[in-house]
Amino acid sequence: MNASLVVSIVTVVISVLSLAVSGGLVLRQTRIAKDGYALPVVLDVFAKFRTEEFFTSYQYVLYRFRAEVPDVVGVTALPPEIRAHLRNVGGLYDDLGKLVAHGIVGEELVIGGRGDSVIRVWEIIVPFVYADRERKNPNLWIYLEDLASRAARNPAATIHAKLRLGSYPPAAVHRGAEGPAGSAPADPGTDGEQRP
Repeated sequence: MNASLVVSIVTVVISVLSLAVSGGLVLRQTRIAKDGYALPVVLDVFAKFRTEEFFTSYQYVLYRFRAEVPDVVGVTALPPEIRAHLRNVGGLYDDLGKLVAHGIVGEELVIGGRGDSVIRVWEIIVPFVYADRERKNPNLWIYLEDLASRAARNPAATIHAKLRLGSYPPAAVHRGAEGPAGSAPADPGTDGEQRP
């Protein structure tokens, strides 16, 4: 083999490696840019979970809805005030499910923070959603259903264990539900988040 051929082969190998590295960098930059564009949307959706309006509707769905509406009807057939509570909760979780299903937000981020409540809400409203799907809207809250399915397959507790989430102070559990000095206990039914 002559020197000219060796130099040509080395040049081709270096070119291919350069192309591969450049392609990898382009993909990485594209992902970073996509995440940057999605961040305001994600933050806006997460902020809605902390509003008094959401909290009131969430509490209604969990603790009063089935007692006040014992007969299953479609969501759209509910009285306007009750329907508004379901839309505030189901619609927001459906939007969150869209972000997860389309890869805009990581599944583990959403399920780690809201997975248990997604499952609880879905199990309460599913007969009403299915009644509406049969009559009017076959796609009503399909992303919420998908998110509940994902949360059931990959529970929040599993995600928390995987992340090795710590606690501070560890003795707080033995003192009761108190957190650090001066803080109020978390409100049950909000996945540990404080009320606004």
